[in-house]
Amino acid sequence: MAFSERTKHLAKAKSAFRCCVCHKPFVEVHHLIPQAHRGRDSLSNAAPLCASCHDLYGGNHEKRKTLRQMRDNWWELIAERNKRITDVSETEPPFEILEDRHAEGGLRRSRAVLYHRIFSTDDFATAASDIIRLVHGSQKHVPNRRRLLFVDIEGHRQKRGNFDSDMFELQYQFLSDFVIPYVTEIHMPLFSVQNTKAQVNEVPEGVFFMKGVTPKELRRAIAAGVNDIWVASEGASLRIAKPTQTKTFMRTPHKRGSKKRG
Repeated sequence: MAFSERTKHLAKAKSAFRCCVCHKPFVEVHHLIPQAHRGRDSLSNAAPLCASCHDLYGGNHEKRKTLRQMRDNWWELIAERNKRITDVSETEPPFEILEDRHAEGGLRRSRAVLYHRIFSTDDFATAASDIIRLVHGSQKHVPNRRRLLFVDIEGHRQKRGNFDSDMFELQYQFLSDFVIPYVTEIHMPLFSVQNTKAQVNEVPEGVFFMKGVTPKELRRAIAAGVNDIWVASEGASLRIAKPTQTKTFMRTPHKRGSKKRG
């Protein structure tokens, strides 16, 4: 047996007819679990791959889980993009899909271990900017390795021994929500967190801090070249229609202990 034509079409359509690893066009639908290993001819076992990615990863059973995560992550992204389509004309595409130039080597077993020490003199902005530059530099010099980030904090303790508001927010929101998509694991003094999806390798070059979503602050962000605003208290992003590689982390008031650690 093999995939039915309907199943192959659905799998390709969910991927925008692109490879779920490198995003190149012209794909074939392959079994995540091979037929020889009793893999089913179902949509859940289908992975749209280009010939190159299939040759590199398709036959490696150690990559099945990661391939499935990458496929699910890509299908989810395409579904979200489709929901945002407002222009359905045939002359203007609603969005452009680019090939992922970082895809090669994305499923390597080797890891990049990153370590950053926050000094007692560092404030929130300094620590956050340094960490983003560290992760971005890792992607630049050893691309697509699974990144494990370890963060130590010197000082920044209150009289009772708990962290001050800056370092509490840095760990509880900035690292565990904003940074985690760009790494595989983060280990910090308060807790550790693991990325349950495929690691994103398009790492921002830096961060730009806003005081609030106001017309004045938005104009300031646009002037600085920002197109993605990440609101800490909501854990959500606001997109500005202007291309850039800089993301924004906006600090907003929050209550301690209001978020479950899982």
